[in-house]
Amino acid sequence: MRARLITAILLVLCGAGIGWFAYDNLMWAVWGKQNRWFEYVGFLGCQMMFLAGLIAVKSLRLGSLLGCAGFVLMLFYLGPAVANTIHGLLLGRLTLDAPHFVEFGLIIAIPLITLVRLVLNVKRIRHAGA
Repeated sequence: MRARLITAILLVLCGAGIGWFAYDNLMWAVWGKQNRWFEYVGFLGCQMMFLAGLIAVKSLRLGSLLGCAGFVLMLFYLGPAVANTIHGLLLGRLTLDAPHFVEFGLIIAIPLITLVRLVLNVKRIRHAGA
């Protein structure tokens, strides 16, 4: 029960948190920004992770597998976003004050913690099924 609850919380938190940034980015299209296909795919992944978190409360196996698929899709948005941010920081075109630095750290840390939890769940499921 504890593993299901932790997985559900992490998936919902990650899906909603990164999904909010993806949604905000997609809404710039209203003002003329051209969105790339991978931004839509990443947003879909965030929605899948959120749904997987709700499913994980009832079925850890299904929630974890759906969460893994959503995580891969979410990386289509998060990967380029993090890479561009780090690139901008290294070139000096972007500076982060303390609150934004903490936010950026959480944007990296929460998905990594979620990934570790999902991998542990999948390993446990495979080991129990063998």
